[in-house]
Amino acid sequence: MNNFSYNSQPQEQDINELLNYQNKKLAKQQNIYAVVFTIILIILVIFAYRRIVYTYYDGYVNLEQNNLRAIDDLYILDIYKNVGDIVQPGDTLYSYILLENLLGQFNVNTVPSFILDHANLKLQAALARQELPVIQTKINELMKRLKSEKNDIYYGLTNNTKRLAIEAELSEYREKMRELQNKIQIYESMAGNYSSRYITGTGYGHNSLPYSPGNLHFENSVIQYCCAPEEAIVTDIKVAKNTVAFEKEEILNLQHTDYKGSHLGVMAYIPAHQVKYINNQKQVEIIINDDLTLYAHMSLLGLRVEDIPKHLLSNFSHDIDAVIAYFLFDKDQYVPFWVLNNHLPVRVRVRNDVFHEAFYNSFGGLFNGLFPEADSLKYDPRRIFEIKENQLFVPVDTAKFRELTKDHNF
Repeated sequence: MNNFSYNSQPQEQDINELLNYQNKKLAKQQNIYAVVFTIILIILVIFAYRRIVYTYYDGYVNLEQNNLRAIDDLYILDIYKNVGDIVQPGDTLYSYILLENLLGQFNVNTVPSFILDHANLKLQAALARQELPVIQTKINELMKRLKSEKNDIYYGLTNNTKRLAIEAELSEYREKMRELQNKIQIYESMAGNYSSRYITGTGYGHNSLPYSPGNLHFENSVIQYCCAPEEAIVTDIKVAKNTVAFEKEEILNLQHTDYKGSHLGVMAYIPAHQVKYINNQKQVEIIINDDLTLYAHMSLLGLRVEDIPKHLLSNFSHDIDAVIAYFLFDKDQYVPFWVLNNHLPVRVRVRNDVFHEAFYNSFGGLFNGLFPEADSLKYDPRRIFEIKENQLFVPVDTAKFRELTKDHNF
């Protein structure tokens, strides 16, 4: 028993291994925490930098559209265009009938004007023809008197004075006869023209009104057409064919391709305490989404004052209205077609003049490129526009589109 000894070396080795494992695990956790803390710190620094250096304003794309409305209560016969169609000046958009004319035609107390004119010509010809026997009777009587007067002159009972008066009166009535015959011929000729040309040409009584009780008909003369004033794109159609549109009701919307004439720009809400960050010399960024940013310059500040929309107000905001600033896009940019849409929400980013220019030039570049723009957008070459001088938007040709997208997997 006195020679017994306890070997503690295995337990000490186990303890050392456990301590080493715990130290390694703790070191790994510390490294992970350090990396996470560093990432959070970098994000906070970037966020603080962007919030200090930049100011963001909410806004929207402004583009005047041509909303065609009913000039009166109309019955829409047909619509000749679809949404997305490009129309040229003079293209027929839809046909319609004034509801008043349509209802008046089916009124039993009214008759179309050309029918009344035709009946009036026939009536005038009949009345003129009724005067022919009267004049002919007068002519026959004068001829008898003239013959009797010539016999009296032959036997010396009277002189030529009375004979000359009868001949003059007879000539006058014969002239009236010729005039009346010409008048009858003119009336009948005009009535015939109405029957063969105007009435037949109008198609009166040949066009069936769709879905009408009793299969009612209407005349072509009451059909009217609405034509496109200039080149445009049909963006919306509010009504269907064979329906009624009441006065001032929208029928369809056009977006003109003359973007300069449509006053394309960006309206931004500028709170009063942030007006100091805006001036005419600055170039601003119009953030469409995470993938697309355009550049613009201010055209007019203080265009008007508007209430800030409720969805843009925060619980801590004391401003309920803002000054409106109007921005124009800079030239030599490429704009997708879908951006050129009225009231498209955007954000306007402006760099603040809170740092000295030398500081920004020295350290501002460290943050550039931390948020590169994604290259995942797929654009149709026909729907990409380039901004030229004087806000002229021109589609990009195929060669230019390929050059722009050669490094992208479109």
